[in-house]
Amino acid sequence: MPVFLKRLFLLLILLLVAGAGVHYSLYQKPGLFLWSVDYANGKFPGLVRTAEQATAAAVTAVPDGEKPAPAPAGAPKDDSGGTAAVAAPAKEVPLVPETPPKDPNEHVLFDGKTLGKWESIAFGGEGSVEVVPEGMIEVDFGAIMTGVKWTGELPAKSNYEINLDARKLDGNDFFCALTFPVKESHATFLCGGWGGGVVGVSSVDDLDASENETMNVAGFEKERWYHIRVKVTDAKLEAWIDDKQMVDLELKDRKISLRPGDIELCVPLGVASFQTRAQYKNIVWRNLPATP
Repeated sequence: MPVFLKRLFLLLILLLVAGAGVHYSLYQKPGLFLWSVDYANGKFPGLVRTAEQATAAAVTAVPDGEKPAPAPAGAPKDDSGGTAAVAAPAKEVPLVPETPPKDPNEHVLFDGKTLGKWESIAFGGEGSVEVVPEGMIEVDFGAIMTGVKWTGELPAKSNYEINLDARKLDGNDFFCALTFPVKESHATFLCGGWGGGVVGVSSVDDLDASENETMNVAGFEKERWYHIRVKVTDAKLEAWIDDKQMVDLELKDRKISLRPGDIELCVPLGVASFQTRAQYKNIVWRNLPATP
């Protein structure tokens, strides 16, 4: 055999080996460069571009027992004049809620827009009560006290807590007297009484906040917000100002009552000030599990 033909034959062998290697590296099956063997016509096998073969199989494949999705009007035709298979539309995925469900134990008592079920208390000589544009209840100076009380039904009489923010704008006496139920009775958590410094609960065993064991002394700055939290369970009465616990009272064998006088008009739930202009916001009630 001439040298020329030997070299040509050797080159052809190298091309076949290289083509087979390229095709396998791209498609992981036998073939030559971009072509693979096609047995679909049932006769003599031929060569077809591998990429076209894969695309056709993906479009026309229909799972066993299922009919292909109907083609929309104007769908393209295949080479035989029939309608080309169309992939079924993707199933709609349900949207995940953007906000968690509301806690059924939590009750927002003031929305920052209207008084709602709060109403001004007719103490006699009380100042004005309004919701200011910044979203707070503001009580003005009164001859004695000015405040608001809740006229709706309360969720519980025990095993709950109340949170609110309060601040003194002007005046020299209590800016927040929070009256609340304690089982079948009521009590008041006083912030800044008796000239501006006394903190405590009225009344315990008929002694008011300046006389019983819950009495504390604290200073309150004007224009500063204080977070007030009162917690009532079957066993205890507790209260905090910001993160400092001010009251921790065991209720067993103790008499809880209101100080006789105008504060009795605050039941079942009320907030009041004494000759002081004050504001309240973020009033939230939360039910708690019963104590053992």
